[in-house]
Order: sequence, then C-alpha cells, then structure tokens
Amino acid sequence: MLILSLLFTLLVSAFASTAKTGINSSKHHDLPLLELPYGTWRAHHYNDQADVYTFRNIRYAAPPLGELRWAEPSPPKFFPDVQDGSYGHNCIPAAVPDSFDSPIFENITKNAAEDCLFLDVYVPGNALVNPTSSIPVVVWIHGGGFVTGSKDQAIEQGYFDGTSLIQRADDNLIVVSINYRLGGFGFLAGEPLQTHGVFNAGLHDQRAALAWVQSYIHLLGGDPSNVSAWGQSAGAGSLMYHLIAKGGELDPLFKRAILQSPAFGTNPDLRRHYQRFGSFAVAAGCEGIGIGIDALKCLRLANSSALRKANAEVFLWDASPVPDGKYIRNPALVEYSRGNTWKHLDSLIVSHVVDEGSLYVPDPLPSNFLSSVISGLLPENSTKQVQKIVHMYESLYANSSTKERASAVYRDLILTCNIRTLLTAYTNPTQTQPSSWALQYSFIDNVLNGTHGSDAPATWYNSELQGYTVPLFAEYQRYLTNHARTGNPNLPWSGEYELGYWPGVWGLDDGERPRGVFNFTNWGFGVIEDGQMLGSVCGVWIREFLEAVGLK
Repeated sequence: MLILSLLFTLLVSAFASTAKTGINSSKHHDLPLLELPYGTWRAHHYNDQADVYTFRNIRYAAPPLGELRWAEPSPPKFFPDVQDGSYGHNCIPAAVPDSFDSPIFENITKNAAEDCLFLDVYVPGNALVNPTSSIPVVVWIHGGGFVTGSKDQAIEQGYFDGTSLIQRADDNLIVVSINYRLGGFGFLAGEPLQTHGVFNAGLHDQRAALAWVQSYIHLLGGDPSNVSAWGQSAGAGSLMYHLIAKGGELDPLFKRAILQSPAFGTNPDLRRHYQRFGSFAVAAGCEGIGIGIDALKCLRLANSSALRKANAEVFLWDASPVPDGKYIRNPALVEYSRGNTWKHLDSLIVSHVVDEGSLYVPDPLPSNFLSSVISGLLPENSTKQVQKIVHMYESLYANSSTKERASAVYRDLILTCNIRTLLTAYTNPTQTQPSSWALQYSFIDNVLNGTHGSDAPATWYNSELQGYTVPLFAEYQRYLTNHARTGNPNLPWSGEYELGYWPGVWGLDDGERPRGVFNFTNWGFGVIEDGQMLGSVCGVWIREFLEAVGLK
C-alpha cells in the first residue's frame, strides 16, 4: 500500500508540472478561477471587508464508490465544466450519543453522501494579487469521534471558516478545511482489507488532502514547505497517527501541528475488528458469505442506502484508527513508547479543556461501568491490568462519586495521557528554544462550560457571524496563528494584541505535573502546573497497556 500512496502523490505532482494550472483573474470574471489539471474551480465568494476569497468544494480525490470503497483515494477524473463550489457533500455520519447531540449533526446527515472528498480553501486577496507570494498554510481536520463531523458543520456561524484566522494573522495565512470518510466508510477493518483494500480509509483521505496541498497550494500563493496541521478531538487523534505512520518514517506532509483534545480508542485487538467487519457485512445485506473476500466484493457492490443502514447499526459512536501492521504498524501508545515518531516536526501546541470527561459519562451509569470502559481499551484476557487500573482510580478518587471517577477515566485514558505522551515525544529539554507548548482551556461561557469541544468558539471566533465580542478569543487566535506562521505562539509581536508570554512546557521527566502550561480563563492567560495529566497516572496506564499487549 505504500506504493499506492506514493503513486497518488507522484500522480498529482506530475499533473501539477505538466498541465495548465494556476489562477486566472481575467477581467471578464467577477471571481478568480483556480485551474487544476483535472478541472477549474471558480472562487465561491469574496468577502470584501476581510479581502478573503473562498474556494468551496474542490475535489481532492475521486468519489470513493464501488471498487474505491475501502481503498486508498484515487486522483479525481477530469471535469470539463467550470465548477463554482456549489456541489459538495458531507461524508456519511453515524449517530452520536444524546449528550453530544445538536442540530449541527442533523444538518450534516441531510447533505451526506459517499461522494464527499472535498476541501475548502480560504485565501487572502493579497496572495492572489502577488504571484510570488509564499504564505503559511493551515490544514484543519475536524473532530466528531471518527463517526461524524464535516468541514461545513455550523459554517454559517463561522466554525471552520478560515476568514477570521486570516485576519488575525495579518492577512498572512491560507486556511484549508477538509472532509474525510467516517464510521464504517472510513474505519472499517477486516481480514480481506489487508490484501484487497486498506484499513483506516479516513486517514488515507486526510493524507491525500495534505498531498493535494503539497502539489497545488502554491497556485494560490501558499507555501507547501510551511504547512501546519490543526485538529480537534478525532482530528487531533488523527494527527497523532500521522506522526507514527510507517513507524514514524513517513513524512506526514506538515511541518507543525496544533492538537486540541486528541482522542482515539487504543484498538489493540484485531479479532474484535474482524468480527465487526462480519457484523457490518450482515447489516448491509451480505450475510451468509463469511468475512472474506466475497463479503468485501458484496459490500463494494451494495447500494449506498444498505451501507448507511449498516453504518448506523454497527458504528454507533464507535470508530477510530485500527493498526494494520503496515501504515499503522502498532497501537499508537506502543509506537510512541518505542520512540517511533516522525523526528522532523518543527514544533507543536497541544491542549485540553478543563472538563474533558463528563460529556462521555452516560446517565444513569450501567453497573461495572468503570471496568467495562477500561477493558474496552485493552486486549481480551487483560483482567489483571483492568483490576490494577480500576484500583488506581478507586484509590485516587476514594471520596468522589462513581460518575466523577468515570469522568476521570475518560479524561486520562482517552485524552490527557495522549497529550502527555505526545509532549514527551516532542519535548527536548536540551534545546535553547522550546518546541512544545501546552494549554489548558478553562474559559467558562455558561453554555459549554469547559467541556469537550468548548474551545471551538475561541478557535473559530468570528464576531460578525457569531454575534458576540470576546477580545480574549481574538488574543487566543493570535497565539495559534503566530505558531502557524513562525513555529512560536509568541511571535510575531503585534501592537494590536498585548500577548502575555507563553512558555514552552517542561517538567515531564522529573515531575508529576507538567510545568509551563498556559491556562486560558475568563480573566486572561496564566501559567500553571497541569494536574490533569499526572505522570503517576499516565505512567500506570502506559505500563499496564504495554504489558497487556505483551510488550513489557
């Protein structure tokens, strides 16, 4: 599959070098045209106040239908007519728990189809005027538990609209937002896919979009050598996997990263996923033919409505990348513990919100909920390890309710220990300049109240579209866009924003609590020791996980 991945990159690179490409700003057109080797896209609209052009729904890969289901993305076919960006679907989602439900997810479903591999590009006007410009680029990967989400979710309120970020970056930034396959369409893993397809098609979609940026963003004034990848929740979890692709030897196609609440399941046991493949096939109407190549052929011939039904039944709020022994060789925690990460990342920012876990905890709690959650993150027959971890939480939270313990388990094992693992991999105390920055988002808005995803209003702050003014959100955006431009959230300095100094993180090797962590509150920014990714807790979790998978 590495050959196929390289082939895709080589194909788009060859197209870029031989076909007529570029920006056409002819006076006969109100909006500029982006001419790609496989078609032409007219800018969808222009914000004259912000001087930002938006190119909507550019195809970065062919529709993943038929034989392209559960395969690596293929280059798009040629489209002779000028595209105006009005055509483009969300990827088909599965349902989410009631605690996460909102009209956003309903809107995603209404415009969902398998033909969904599109991206949007937000470009400052000065980049199109100056053909020699070389502007930093941000690629956004949305969250949604690997089962839902879209580049278009709540875009009318400014979420995932890059305009405000460009303004915060002194008009010196390009923002790209992408779709990728979800649920059973993007993260089905079965035995026949080892040889006749791929696991983690959604990750391969993301990589194809990053390859598109490498090949074509220069046509819009972007600098392909200065790309930052940003993601939240499942989007951030995806970035953790891209950094260990091929055992950390494969260039992830981005220079810097911002990971907000990186979340994913550990998925250490392939047997569960092979069984799930069979359940998906039966739910799609392919029963009675086993879980081999015949089942895969049946699924590739199935109509989309049958696959939607199977997705809803089998991938209800439960998907994440699965190790295939090739692209993702081992569970992420194994690869990070072995140091198998991409060594050339320039710098990163990682963050979590002050209350990551509570939204995940059901009400009422099922019996033995704590051990059930922990055992789901470990291989079968890990009773000893499950008992040790349960005992640790019962001891740490002896005076807390079962719900509070469950919230801490979700926070630590699915989120904040990932952050500590990532910081450990990319923090070098011998460097004179920091390469890793950490943040706790503690802003309370009386709506989301610091729960998972509550940093979205600040990240995508747009006072005109959202209808409120929060100067601190503008400062927060300035830190993030500074990092995209220079690799340091403190630079470049701006007279418009009096930013407090954000130190690099330290204290990972010699302390229980990481130090130098920025804390964003309603009163501004300060520096704390972070008590939500404790060395003792994460140490026990990693040690017991490695023992359970037979690597201790």
